[in-house]
Amino acid sequence: MASNKFRLREKENAKEWQVKEEPGVHKGNTVHSYFDQYVEEDRSSESCSEDPPLPLPLPLPLPLPQAQETTKPYHPQSYPQLPDRKAFQQVGSKSPRKKGTPKQAITFATKRDNAAKAAFRNNEPPATTLDLGKAIKAIEPNVARISRTFDEIGVRLGSFIDPERSLNESKVRIWGNQKQVALSIAELTRWKSFARIEASSKPPTRTTFAKGSSTISHQWAADERTAKRDAQRQRFQKTPAQGQQFKFNGYFLWPNDEIRATDLFGPSCEALDPLRLEFKVHILLDEARSVFRIYSNASVEVIVEVIQRIENTLKEYVARDNRPLTLYFIDPPSINDYRNDVQMIPGPLVGSSQTPSKIPDCCGKKLEPFDVVDWELEAKESARKNRVRMYTAVERILERIPYYRGHLQMRVRYGTFALVKFQWPPGAPSVSLGKFETDVQSHGTRGTLIRDLQLDRPSRDILDQLYDARDLFQALGTGDESLADVRPQYTAMFYLGHPDKTEEMLRLEIDFKANTSDEGFEASKALWTKGPKLDGAAQSPPLEIFNVRLHSGISWQLKISADNLVDPSRITPRMEDFANAVEFKKPPRNQDPAISGHKIFTSPTTLPILGVEQKTTFKYCLKAQPKFIIEISRYDEYSGDNAWLPSSTQWAVSFYDREWDSKLSENARLSVGVSASWNPFVNPFFEPMDPNASKDADAGFKDFLLHSQAIGVFLDGLKRKPQEAAEAVIKSGVDDHDSGSARVRKENEQAPPMSLETAQCAPKV
Repeated sequence: MASNKFRLREKENAKEWQVKEEPGVHKGNTVHSYFDQYVEEDRSSESCSEDPPLPLPLPLPLPLPQAQETTKPYHPQSYPQLPDRKAFQQVGSKSPRKKGTPKQAITFATKRDNAAKAAFRNNEPPATTLDLGKAIKAIEPNVARISRTFDEIGVRLGSFIDPERSLNESKVRIWGNQKQVALSIAELTRWKSFARIEASSKPPTRTTFAKGSSTISHQWAADERTAKRDAQRQRFQKTPAQGQQFKFNGYFLWPNDEIRATDLFGPSCEALDPLRLEFKVHILLDEARSVFRIYSNASVEVIVEVIQRIENTLKEYVARDNRPLTLYFIDPPSINDYRNDVQMIPGPLVGSSQTPSKIPDCCGKKLEPFDVVDWELEAKESARKNRVRMYTAVERILERIPYYRGHLQMRVRYGTFALVKFQWPPGAPSVSLGKFETDVQSHGTRGTLIRDLQLDRPSRDILDQLYDARDLFQALGTGDESLADVRPQYTAMFYLGHPDKTEEMLRLEIDFKANTSDEGFEASKALWTKGPKLDGAAQSPPLEIFNVRLHSGISWQLKISADNLVDPSRITPRMEDFANAVEFKKPPRNQDPAISGHKIFTSPTTLPILGVEQKTTFKYCLKAQPKFIIEISRYDEYSGDNAWLPSSTQWAVSFYDREWDSKLSENARLSVGVSASWNPFVNPFFEPMDPNASKDADAGFKDFLLHSQAIGVFLDGLKRKPQEAAEAVIKSGVDDHDSGSARVRKENEQAPPMSLETAQCAPKV
């Protein structure tokens, strides 16, 4: 067989792989797949270039040779023989990973997968066997709770616990090192005592006869089905016995010098269990030769499909390992709002690490009368370039995210833009607007969007002005309902200390669903997510586009974020009990939570609470484009456990397209090695309001920018006091009866369209 070569080079903005296959013939009875060479071209800089931006190449499907049916016993030492891994190295390629090199930051492994479970799956004997003194089901009749308890103890302590024969036996087997085994025995003893106390504390059984609707037989049947599924799962999870016969087999060569398979899939490659159970195959990793071996009795097509799915996991790794795209654009101010300089004013401490920030603000002189025409032309050209670069950035990121498995979300959020890391001349009170625009786009700049809109006005005034915005918003559904009649939605948000890791924080969100019977609310669903680490470390989202509006102080951000959900195996019984104990509490009659921020829920103190917030959301849709949903939210923070009125209040605004959630929700249902089926292009995500009105390639994206700007103009008026807003309207000379989108469209109707050629010649981002 021809020598296989592996090479990965990191590009400035992304890792991109290209596959080339050397000619050659492989003879044998196995199906195989391999990468011969990974090659990348270098990009010297991000500066504007006439060359079109290169698309993101992905691994191509490789032709697979025909396989012959064989019946051969499984023998890991002799079948099949492969060349030594040294033969796969190429002169001048990346050197193999040295010992002590940190693991890959990206992993598909679950917390359940550890060295102890890998020993169990490799048929190694247990470290010890513990006799609980009575049958496991006699200690805890609930089979699901038994599984969760053993799983939670194993994940927390790094061990693996499994009943010796069945749940009707009293012995359990424990894998792990000496310390892990000792801690697991102590935990199991404590669990046994706790379960006994809990059972003895139950009220005595009544002497009346049981009803005929008893579900004991149904529970036994469900337990039997669960036991059969677990047995089937363990059958394909564990290494086959010596001498077991398989009709078909295959192998996949893994580039272990670049990506350790155990780092990506876990010590026992448990992340590939969905493939094992779906196709009823054994997938084994030969770490010495960096080869995945697949054994099956089904068909050749099954082997080929499994190999292709394993190959696709490399595409997902590439998509996740790409450097995130973070871009900053300065929205050109209007003639009346123009100032020639930018200054920095102190901002709040941002992030869990409480990093100081600076907020850019316009200052200096206004436009001279003889500069108005030149600035109008310059502003239109700057807006066109910004639109082209935004379009190109979204286009590039949409090519990657079909391979993300998990919850993806695309949102436009409004807030206050602040800089955390940036270039600034020492001792300079201000810089010119042109220099600031150049410096903020340089490498090393790090900005953030503060959620607070800083609306220094009473809540009643804010809501009254919101209810009057009938030219821009309408109620969901038919739109006949008045904006003031829309009932707000409430969410309880808890920031909790991690039970195991002191440097991490957990966030619990509980939505309250309206109860039409008594005009109250009831808790509907709980969502556990990982909050920002207390040491300031955080994972960057795939895409962040900041549109900085210096003239108003309210900027917006287009963000595609991946989920950070807590693994179900890490949700402890204490966490479940805490979420279940959160209940609705009806506020007093004279307190409207939407105006006063009165808390509508009670919470226990069984977990360390770092912060509590109540989110009140008013949800509408845009009148010009009803598929866009806008959420105007009020965040109330409470300082004490018994505090019912907020200590601080913030207002935030976001909007999104229904189709974004519809398309990206498919990624949450993807199995291993499967990509999303939605079209990874910009136009399906940004459809124009009138498809027949314009044939421009970016017509829908241009409409999206118009809507974003219209909402920004509305928030500018919301931030100003009524007298200031009236003065601004008089100065601008804009008719107050114009709707928001129509008003912005009138200002931009002279903007030149962007053709496909213009998009291809856009600056690289």
